[in-house]
Amino acid sequence: MLFFKLINSSFKRNLKVYIPYLISMIMLVAINYIFKAVEINRSLKDLPSAAVTKALMQTGSTFIILVTLAFMIYVNRFLWQQRQREMGLYSMLGMTSHNLQVLTIIEKLYLLVISLFIGILFGVIFDRLAFLGFAHLLQIEHLSQPWVEWPAVTTTILIIGGFFLILMVIDLIKLFRLNPNELWQPKQAKIARHGKLFTFAGLLGVAALAFAYYLTITVKPRISALSTFMLAVFLVVIGTYLVFITGSIIVLKILQKNKRYYYRPRHFIAISGMLQRMEQNGASLATICLLCSSVLVILFTSLTMYAGINDTVNSFAPRDLTIITSQKLSSQQEATIKSVASKHQAHLDKPLTFTTSAPQYGYWKNNHFIIQGGLENMTNQTTNSIITMSTATYNRISGQKVKLGKDKALIYSPAKEHQGSLQVGSQKYQAKVLHNFNYYFNPSHSIYSPIFVITNNLPANTATICFIGIDYHLNGSKKEHLQFENDLQAKLHLPNQVYSSRTNLKSQLTSLYGGIVFLGILISFALGITTTVVIYFKQITEGYEDQARFKTMQQVGLSEKETTKSIHSQVLMVFMLPVVGAIINLCFAIPAIRQILIQFNFYNVQLMTIIAVSITLILLCLYFVIYGLTTKIYRKIVEQS
Repeated sequence: MLFFKLINSSFKRNLKVYIPYLISMIMLVAINYIFKAVEINRSLKDLPSAAVTKALMQTGSTFIILVTLAFMIYVNRFLWQQRQREMGLYSMLGMTSHNLQVLTIIEKLYLLVISLFIGILFGVIFDRLAFLGFAHLLQIEHLSQPWVEWPAVTTTILIIGGFFLILMVIDLIKLFRLNPNELWQPKQAKIARHGKLFTFAGLLGVAALAFAYYLTITVKPRISALSTFMLAVFLVVIGTYLVFITGSIIVLKILQKNKRYYYRPRHFIAISGMLQRMEQNGASLATICLLCSSVLVILFTSLTMYAGINDTVNSFAPRDLTIITSQKLSSQQEATIKSVASKHQAHLDKPLTFTTSAPQYGYWKNNHFIIQGGLENMTNQTTNSIITMSTATYNRISGQKVKLGKDKALIYSPAKEHQGSLQVGSQKYQAKVLHNFNYYFNPSHSIYSPIFVITNNLPANTATICFIGIDYHLNGSKKEHLQFENDLQAKLHLPNQVYSSRTNLKSQLTSLYGGIVFLGILISFALGITTTVVIYFKQITEGYEDQARFKTMQQVGLSEKETTKSIHSQVLMVFMLPVVGAIINLCFAIPAIRQILIQFNFYNVQLMTIIAVSITLILLCLYFVIYGLTTKIYRKIVEQS
């Protein structure tokens, strides 16, 4: 009974610590449950994209589990520091090591039961809302979701319970190793001495960030683009921690050695205060920076892909039905199209047919396009394909009256403009940029962006392909459109590389990208929770540390107003560093993300810019709101001095 009274008393005294922790844990438990519930939903198994959707949910669930574990370990370390002196007092009053261990176990069970019970309850409630949002993103009707997914409940309990067991073991090991004196009077942090290794670490951090940014800026739309981006992400993580922990301190030390600059009242207080803060908070600030960076990159990528679905569909299928073959349709195939259309009551427009050269894959070396051959000859250097169209064909399908001189050309390259004196293989051109081309298409649905060259004649001795585009009208549901398009493909016996249909492509991309957006939103929400709690606990830590600074600064002659202004400006500066770092990381990540999206036939830079600016402004607003709310707790602690 005594143990429960002590636990309840401790909870009441430390509400400002336990309440935010419990709220965060409840939200994370709810998110874990939602992921598991969506992952095992039976109605999703009937979707064409069921395998992809399940894989996305499993990936997201694994990531959230790791985030939850990292969050619990971080907060548990803070809770241990808060309760260490309290445990020492109990020990001095006669409690044995066994009693303290029982007290720790009961505390963990309290937190576990509250987190699981309320978290799963909220998970069950918001799972319905999340699933409706998921179905809306995928543009799918008639998806059913039971009120409670009991397997998801069981899995969530096992995961969170296992994590609490790990934390319990960690705390019990700490209690076993510490003596009562250490509990009562924790060891004071030693003054760090920075040698050559410290300076090397700071320079290494700057070099890691510089190289990571170089990779993101110079990456090409190749098959290796994603692996290059992941290497850059790894370097950014390493570089951010090193720069925040060591690099910032090195800069402050350099300023400190400049006597003319340092020994001025304003600079002396600011630099000495910032130096102490960065010594203690570098790792935490780096963590906040990386969490904010993750939120920005995840939301930017997922929202851009989803918002650009129509652009991607247009690049694969300029018409409702697009067939790209080595020869024109036979009379039998034309009859099959009419028969299937009549069966589904679809009205066909007049087909558009034209011929171009077959795509030649290769890469640019300055203004020279090196031709490697067909798709089977691609290498890690391959970035584009070249398709040549005659001027007569272009004028016919576009309604233009373009006239080109000898060795003159128009070039349409949506990924990157090419103009001037160009060489494609052995052929040289004086090329002008074509800014718009309604019949842009990607043969074989490859990841390499096609470049269209309009010239008077097709290159000699080159293979050709035939484009057949058909628009149709069908008064029916999306399901009936899909049935018609799929039935037509089956009757024509055409593979996916040859046959593209707009409704089918849009449905598939919506399912895929909608799942990615759902994943991105839930992951960003979880990361936002952890970021908020990290900031909150850092504010509490800053408050307790600034109590002593507040007294010292007043003792040396500063007024209360000057002292408060100095400390608050330092705290604001420290907490602005992570969000500034996150915005810089996003700015350098965008070029690499764009090169990856080019491989998905997405080229809309304007849309990317709008989304990037929007999510950055939203993050800044939320960050300042969080800072403002947590600063109130900070001020109360400081003013207690």
